[in-house]
Amino acid sequence: PFFVLEFMQSLKSRGLLQYNSHQKRWVWNEDITRGEEITNNVLHLLSSKMNGLSDNVQTLLKAMACFGTSTNESVIGYLSESAAYSGVRNGLEGALHDGYIEKD
Repeated sequence: PFFVLEFMQSLKSRGLLQYNSHQKRWVWNEDITRGEEITNNVLHLLSSKMNGLSDNVQTLLKAMACFGTSTNESVIGYLSESAAYSGVRNGLEGALHDGYIEKD
């Protein structure tokens, strides 16, 4: 189920799967969708998805990964004061929006 959801979200985010509100159904171009590379490797799919993230979001996620399952917002503030991590605060909103992190 996880792989199917990620693959469907991938198709939707690239505009290959769209919801038609007039017809009240999902629509796609079967020829183009059939040509998509389908992989059974979830890691590859997620890696491709993460490589498409902005540099700020990638930097934020890398920094947060060092702190385990939760990070205090003051840590993000402290990191954003350094030159190497100046974009982490900007990446915070993107990571929240895309569902990579959750705010308590």
